Amino acid sequence: MNKGFFITFEGGEACGKSTQIKMLKEYIQNLPNKEKFLFVREPGGTPLTEEIRKLILNYEIDKPLPMTELLLFCATRVENVEKLVLPALNNGKVVIADRFYDSTIAYQGMARNIMNSEDILQLTKKIIGNLKPDLTFYLKISPEEAFKRKKNMKEGLDRIEKEGLEFHKAVSKGYDFISSIEKERFYIIDATKSPDEIFDEILKVLKSKIPDYFL
Repeated sequence: MNKGFFITFEGGEACGKSTQIKMLKEYIQNLPNKEKFLFVREPGGTPLTEEIRKLILNYEIDKPLPMTELLLFCATRVENVEKLVLPALNNGKVVIADRFYDSTIAYQGMARNIMNSEDILQLTKKIIGNLKPDLTFYLKISPEEAFKRKKNMKEGLDRIEKEGLEFHKAVSKGYDFISSIEKERFYIIDATKSPDEIFDEILKVLKSKIPDYFL
């Protein structure tokens, strides 16, 4: 079986990540080989992990402790990797994930300060082996600009999105750190550009990296 290609989208809140994934999904739906692509998200993706997602993001009655939050994210990752990501990659598909372990480094590592980045990477390796993205799009935006955007968001914010500015500054530092030490797979995008400009940039990169999938 041919090994597929693993793509992740990362970035802080209100960076436009979800918009770009939606645009990409709509574009791929018009390709003749659309069945060669799989979209997943963290947390979520399976019936079990969607339930865990609710606990992580929206459970206000008894908020999870920071370590509990970290382990819940790890639990969803194990489920997604074993049940969705690896089977698709082993069948030669392109897997496109809305967040992966870089988010854990930025949010639970740098912002929550639960454990350092190296320990999170070691934990990740224990639970999912050596799997890592082939390409990561990092939509970079300042926390200050993100907060301006959040004021205009119509949908309700989840528990993590509601965190204060200092928390999201730490998240941004986390992303800057991991992208600086893994430059070979990170593609950094200025998220202050228009959605169409960003999408054109993403599509250009994808057609260059995996041309056989974008015929």
